[in-house]
Parts: sequence; structure tokens; C-alpha cells
Amino acid sequence: MTMTTMIAPVENASVQEIERKFQKAREAFEMWRVYPLAERIRRIQLFWKELFRRKEELIQILHKETGKPMAEIQTMEIVGSQLILKYFLRNASRILRDQPAVAPWLFFNKKAYVRYIPRGVIGIITPWNFPFIIPLGDSLPALIAGNAVILKPSEWTAQTALFVERVFTSSGLFPEGLFQVLSGDGRVGEQVVEKSDMIVFTGSTQSGKKVAVKAAEQLKPFVLELGGKHPMIVLNDAPLRRTVQAAVWGGLANCGQLCVGVERIFVEKEIAQPFVEMIRKEMKLLRQNLSGEETDLGRFIFPGQMEVVQKHLEDAREKGAEVTGGEVVDEQNFLMKPAVVFPAKPEMLVMQEETFGPVLPIMAVSSAEEALYLSNSNPLGLAASIWTRDRSYAERLAYNLEAGLISINDLLSHYVICSLPFGGFKQSGFSRRHGEEGLRQFCQTQSVLIHDWPAQAGEIWWFPYQKWKTRLVSFLNRLS
Repeated sequence: MTMTTMIAPVENASVQEIERKFQKAREAFEMWRVYPLAERIRRIQLFWKELFRRKEELIQILHKETGKPMAEIQTMEIVGSQLILKYFLRNASRILRDQPAVAPWLFFNKKAYVRYIPRGVIGIITPWNFPFIIPLGDSLPALIAGNAVILKPSEWTAQTALFVERVFTSSGLFPEGLFQVLSGDGRVGEQVVEKSDMIVFTGSTQSGKKVAVKAAEQLKPFVLELGGKHPMIVLNDAPLRRTVQAAVWGGLANCGQLCVGVERIFVEKEIAQPFVEMIRKEMKLLRQNLSGEETDLGRFIFPGQMEVVQKHLEDAREKGAEVTGGEVVDEQNFLMKPAVVFPAKPEMLVMQEETFGPVLPIMAVSSAEEALYLSNSNPLGLAASIWTRDRSYAERLAYNLEAGLISINDLLSHYVICSLPFGGFKQSGFSRRHGEEGLRQFCQTQSVLIHDWPAQAGEIWWFPYQKWKTRLVSFLNRLS
């Protein structure tokens, strides 16, 4: 087996470095904000071309940091980022241009519109599971909207972010300090929250709550994309072959380290046994090695995650489930066989907590209503999917699912279909990425009202108050 070398976490940025980079970011913002939107778009396009020219170098860094299969790096990280960038570049002018506002008839002699003013320095804190697409997917729209960005990546996958920073800076297209990386652990993240004008955080629910409290103390806006516990509801009439393939890919891609990945499967009992057997057969076909080429499953990116997954599997065994797979193949390189847990029970950790690993817990249910109840019983509500040939019924069922991202006979695609707002219900997050609101949230909304005519006369409802004026205003209001 090919061996890999884990990259050690980077050291924390010093207090002086943090202060210096934020000062540079504020200076860069004052220059960048006055660039016309079309010019900002043009320069970001040129930067992307330069980054893409060095794609092979980027891919090697990503593989060394994460151990992902090359196919996942190409499709999920690289192509996914391209789709996000294309959406914002093509739609930014429409989304961020001044928006006319309709005024009541009483104000017919006035002009009203809304415009979007960049916020300042956006602090972006990202996790280790997707060290390219998540930072880029948040940073690029923030930059397009006219802001500066301070990115704090996970200390376990900082090299990818630092590579992007080098390409960005060396391009010569931007004011110095417009996009910068601050390396380090949560202590550096606290400083980013403290000093930024807006926070975009992706990570655990526990850490997200701390970010929310810190940001609320300063009355600064924040976006939180937190944990997920994707329930996959499989009904009797599901297209079984596609559903099985989707379950295996949706639960095991990126070694199961996906916030929107399948974490619970509820299958109607009539088809539960054949469904489980098909899952097990499909999983046996998966290739697993550390080379990145001709492989399907990579390794754990964060060393401690394998311990969490093993704990969940042991808990499932103790509570009566049969666990197929789950053996540690290479402890040094954090490689584990994927696992099926059946029959899963609601009280098991694999059904309650975010496992974030290559595990498929499957539970037989008596009806779609039971599956819906169990799906909604979890405090997390990021993604969910329904599998059936009856699309109309699935859409009605989906209305009652407590999740921000719903798929019917599909999964995991929301993030790169960028016209769809991305975010969760309940403890899975706050606010939305992507879509029109995902770009506009990087701006402050400024409402503008302009009096056109007559130039000299005052308004009838101004001083001095008189009865005839009040009656006239009331009459005119009734006409509107």
C-alpha cells in the first residue's frame, strides 16, 4: 500500500501579524470598494485563469493535505468551485445593481431605489473537509461585492489556502492585502471574529454557537453553516438501483466527511432486507488506497475523526446492530473500511450525533410518516432526501421535512447549483449562502429616496398642521 505523510497543523499567527493583516485589509477595502463592479468581475476572472493555469500544482497540494481520490478533487473541489464562480460572475451585475422600489401613489413625485454597499472586511472561517471549494465559494462572492477578505482555514488544511493567497497576491490584479490568510487554530479564529465586519463560519454546531455569541455581542452580521444529519427516506416504490448507488456515494464520498452527506437511512420495511444486501454488495466494489489514482475511498483528513467514528460503531454493536465493515485498515494513515449498520435504532449514536465518516446506518420503518417523524426528531436540519417514483407525493412530504436542502431522487448537488440558497434549519445554521441573498448579504442595504418636484414647495403634511391638510392627505390616501 502506498504510504502518505500527514501534514502537521500550522502554527498560530502572532498577535502582530493579525493586527498587520487586518490593517492592510482595511486599506485594501477602501481602494477596492470604489472599483466599478464590472472591473472587479474582470480582475477576478483573470485571477481564476491564473489559478487554473496552476491547477496541477493545486491538485497535488490538495491530495497531500487531504488524501482525497483525484477524481473527488477534480469534480468536487475544482469543478464545483468553477460552477460557483460562473454563477456569481454571470449574475453579479443583475443582483447588485440598484433596485427600483415602488412608492405609494401619495409619493408619486419621488424616486425610490435600493442599492448595495460593501460591508468592509469579511472574516471567513472554514473547516478541513473541503479546503478549496468552501473558502473559494465564500471568498469570491465577498470580493465581487466589493469587500476585503481575511480567511482563517483549518490548521489541518492551511496549505491549500496559502497557495491560493500566493497566486492571488502575485497576480498583481488587486490592492495589496485584499485577500489574506491567517493560519492557526480556534484562538486565531476568535481574533478573526473580533476584528471582522462580518463573519462567515463553516464548522461544528458547538463552535458555531460560540461564533454567534461573539458576533452578537458586537452586533455584527454572521452566516453559520453547521452540522448535518442527512436523513435519506427510501419508500417502497423507490428506483432501487439508483437509490442504492446514491446511498453509497452520498454517504461515503469524501470518506463520509460531508456536512450534507447521508448520515441516516430510513427504508420502508418491505424492501429493507434487499436494500441492505444491495448496499453491502455495492460497497464491496469500492476501491481503497492512498495513491489517489484508481481509487474511490480516501482517508480521514482530521486524525481525531476516526476515533469518533469507531466510538459510534462500537455503540451500535453494543445496542444490537450488526456492523459490516468498519475495520481500521491503516491506523497510521487513518484509513478505515466503510461500514453498514443494520438494524439501526433511534437511540444509537450513529442516528443521533453527526458521525462524519464512512458509515451507513440503516433503519427499517413501517411508513413514510414514521420516517418523517424520525427525520425531524434530530436537532440538526441541513439536508434531507426522499426516494420514490411518486414525485408529487415526495414534494408534499418534503414540505414537512425540517431541513433547508431537500432532494428528491437526488442528493449533494445543492452547493454547486448556486442559484439555490444553501443553508439549514434548526441547529444546522443561520442565514444562507449562494443565490441572490447569498451575494447581497455581503453588502449593507441602503434605501434611497429622492424628491423630484416641486423644488420649492414643502410637503402638505409638514408644519403647520391644519385640518384641511389632514383631510386632503386622508382623501389622497384613499385614492391610492
